[in-house]
Amino acid sequence: MSLPPDFKKRLSRIIQEKKSSQRSAERAQPNYTSLELSIPGEPIAAGAGEFYIVRRKLSELYSDADTLVRRYCDLFASVRAGFKPALAKAWPGSRYGQVSNLPLHDEFMRLLSADHTKTMFLDAETTGLYNTPLFLVGTMYFDSESFIIDQLFARDYSEEVNLLHYFSEFAPRFDILITFNGKSFDAPFIRDRMIYHRKDFEWTQTHVDILHHARRRWKDEVPDCKLQTLESYICHRRRVNDVPGELVPDVYREFVQSGDTRLLADVFHHNALDLITLVELTVMLLS
Repeated sequence: MSLPPDFKKRLSRIIQEKKSSQRSAERAQPNYTSLELSIPGEPIAAGAGEFYIVRRKLSELYSDADTLVRRYCDLFASVRAGFKPALAKAWPGSRYGQVSNLPLHDEFMRLLSADHTKTMFLDAETTGLYNTPLFLVGTMYFDSESFIIDQLFARDYSEEVNLLHYFSEFAPRFDILITFNGKSFDAPFIRDRMIYHRKDFEWTQTHVDILHHARRRWKDEVPDCKLQTLESYICHRRRVNDVPGELVPDVYREFVQSGDTRLLADVFHHNALDLITLVELTVMLLS
């Protein structure tokens, strides 16, 4: 994937400014005031310290929020109207159909049988691929009226343990966990970081990994089943000047070292878009 030139230039400029400036050898303290101005949120006490949380309604980020909310609620309303025959038609591999080529139907039945406020969509941003600090855990869930996006952010590496302490008490509120490639990455990564910090935590939710379902549904219709490919071909949305995923850890490291918040807003937006697309794909798979 080619990287957006504008983003590469901005990141390169910030790094060069850092190298050319005369700084103390000690790490600069992050400018939390600047953070709150750039990305409005609030510090939350958790564990033995704090972390930062950004909470927004879907309508603040997505112009078609009302449509997505309506479609999501309609899915659960259909259960009360007798959803099983419709599921058999849409998913012939289920036990309610005649063909056995889609074996993951039980996850969807558990999802639709649960209270629609008991599902958590999740996407984590980390500093590496294996058991390195995570710094942003994005969650999206439905309250009584709309979707809420909570983004839990460690303002430096020391706040990861506080973020995880909060998450270990927040996650059990939900019966269903929905991710994209989360069975291979997000869920085990969070579990490993809990173990590293000696936190007592177990995933108890029914875990629906949309990547697996998307491959079965659309693998012959799209070039690949990456999230943003599906976003473009299936959701018919294309991002402009998005932060490339491989550069997200660099942006965070630069923030921790210098306190520079200029690119962090892009990372938060990237994470929120991933969550919105995850909900859209879930609804489309079940519609």
